[in-house]
Amino acid sequence: MNKKLVALTLAAFLGTFIADIDVTIVNVALPAIQVGVDATLAELQWIINSYAVCLAAFMLSASGLSNKYGLKKIWMLAIALFTLSSFFCASAGNMPMLLIGRSIQGAAGAVIIPGAMSIIFHAFDDATQRAKVVGCWSAFSAIALAIGPSLGGILVDSVGWPSIFLINIPLGILALLLGGWGMNEIAVDKYLRLDVIGQILSIISLGCMTYAFIEAGHAGLMSSTAIFPFAAASILFFVFLFLQARSDNPLLPLSLFKKPGFGIPNIASFVLGFSTYSSLFFFSLFFQEAQGVSASQAGFRMMPQFLLTGVVSIFFGWLHIRIGTNRLMVMSYAIIGAAMVMLGFADAGTSYVYSGSMLSLMGVGMGIAVPVTSICVLNAVEKPRFATASAVMNSLRQGGMAVGIAVLGALLGASAVSHASRQLADAGIQKSVSYAQALVFDHVADAVVPSYCYREAIAYGFQNAMFVAGLACLIISVVLVIYYRGSRHRAEIYAR
Repeated sequence: MNKKLVALTLAAFLGTFIADIDVTIVNVALPAIQVGVDATLAELQWIINSYAVCLAAFMLSASGLSNKYGLKKIWMLAIALFTLSSFFCASAGNMPMLLIGRSIQGAAGAVIIPGAMSIIFHAFDDATQRAKVVGCWSAFSAIALAIGPSLGGILVDSVGWPSIFLINIPLGILALLLGGWGMNEIAVDKYLRLDVIGQILSIISLGCMTYAFIEAGHAGLMSSTAIFPFAAASILFFVFLFLQARSDNPLLPLSLFKKPGFGIPNIASFVLGFSTYSSLFFFSLFFQEAQGVSASQAGFRMMPQFLLTGVVSIFFGWLHIRIGTNRLMVMSYAIIGAAMVMLGFADAGTSYVYSGSMLSLMGVGMGIAVPVTSICVLNAVEKPRFATASAVMNSLRQGGMAVGIAVLGALLGASAVSHASRQLADAGIQKSVSYAQALVFDHVADAVVPSYCYREAIAYGFQNAMFVAGLACLIISVVLVIYYRGSRHRAEIYAR
């Protein structure tokens, strides 16, 4: 491998690393950020969701931008934006600044993550060498996800929460230098028309939907702050679908969903984001706010999930040959669902032996679910549509994560308030609901509120969120069983 290929490969690895590590490293810092910028529970959800919404929305247009303006130019611009926005996040003294920085990070990450794979595929013509580099790239991505919680916890406890963003800056600069020297420009169609209207509608509709669910958890499902954004999101979404069906170059090719075997796996991808990807937000709150451990301890407690995901991913090829695609799909979502339902029994005093075992079981399920879902989606389309199908699948997964944090976060908040108000009422405290809302949503405790009330309320909310998340995975596993049985039955009829 020549020096320029080495530089290009390292740039792709570093870019993926900073984009992936931000998925996990920020979650463990949320309680510290809450204190640092005086954030509410709803605002904590937006710290994650501003990133997830932009990541999901812009991922659909990432390939189009690269094809029109050049892969190197767009990818380097995304790295530069991610680096600058990381500095912006670290310097943020209030929530609006932090959310702006996180949104820019998400938009840049939507280009960086799929762009790295395109860079590698264009640079390496030899299939064997390319496979080795892709394998190393996957391992690097798994390492980023695995070390994110523990590294974030150590940085928060020793230096402070801004440091979780500052570590991106030297890595981003190094990626820019290596990529600038090692990459060659690649443009496919400079006359390509981009679906700008579709892009705008997708961002606004997903953002309104997320806002509506977050507000529903705080102000109530029938409140005006929840109903109007939900109505706007629904209208904009149908307008988006209407325009996509009539566009010559749609952001979301609806024709793909007519292909057998494409729709159901993509629904599963959404559920995977809704349940497992969003769960990092809730695990961080559970370990730190309900069980009272430090950020670094919470990070280490979350690590087994990602370690098992990485280990199982290594043996996925072996499992795939022996068990088969359909059975692995059903089995993986059932494992995740069972583990999350079992986590619904964890409370403020639950031993880590129990919760760590369930997180490990989740990691096993994810190590199978992520690659097998990708295989199912890509198997349903022709080779020229691989990039588009992959973008749709990943966008739905990230969108599921945004919706999961909003919906499950609303459930956590409402359940926590209900539990806290009952505790306060039983203790003879007047205005128990008002005290409970201030305690849960604003983390404001009064002298009359027992010290244990907040921890037990968050634990109760966590339990309800895990039950619903686990149930979603179990339901999709049942749907997959029915779907595959129906497909086999149809195949037998056609064969006669």
